[in-house]
Amino acid sequence: MNEEIIEDIESKKEITNVTLEDKAMTTWLIFLISEKKYAVKSSDVVEIISDLSVYHIPFMPKYIEGILNRRGEPFTVVNPNSIFADDPNSPPPDKSLFMIFKRDDDQLSLHISDILLFTKIEDTELKLIPDATEESFFLGTVTYDGEEIPVLNPNAFEVLIRKDCGNS
Repeated sequence: MNEEIIEDIESKKEITNVTLEDKAMTTWLIFLISEKKYAVKSSDVVEIISDLSVYHIPFMPKYIEGILNRRGEPFTVVNPNSIFADDPNSPPPDKSLFMIFKRDDDQLSLHISDILLFTKIEDTELKLIPDATEESFFLGTVTYDGEEIPVLNPNAFEVLIRKDCGNS
């Protein structure tokens, strides 16, 4: 059975290489946060893990749920609902699903609701926000299947944490 799966993947890869070689493409991860779709470059994500305990830390901003332990390493867990919603007390997503970002200087995870898909999208489908800064949570939108999906800026979460916790 595994050999059949590998052969199927290899055959699809060959077809993809033939049809996509002329166009600049980026692989995107499309996911849900409380039933709303968002996207990040797959290269910004190290791992998606589930069913880990989050340990509350007192005196932290509301959007910091706490810390999770990933193979002995602590990761800050951010509840994006309390940032994106009008109510800073918005609860985190129901599922215990955490997206671990690839960071050089910080260990950051985002509490998400679900993973929809990984997909290659032409770079021309990315529409950047002209005045987006390092602090902007959204870099722009990417069009997939006729729908514009907001692209998250992982750096903005770190900037916010450093600003709110006094570590610029």
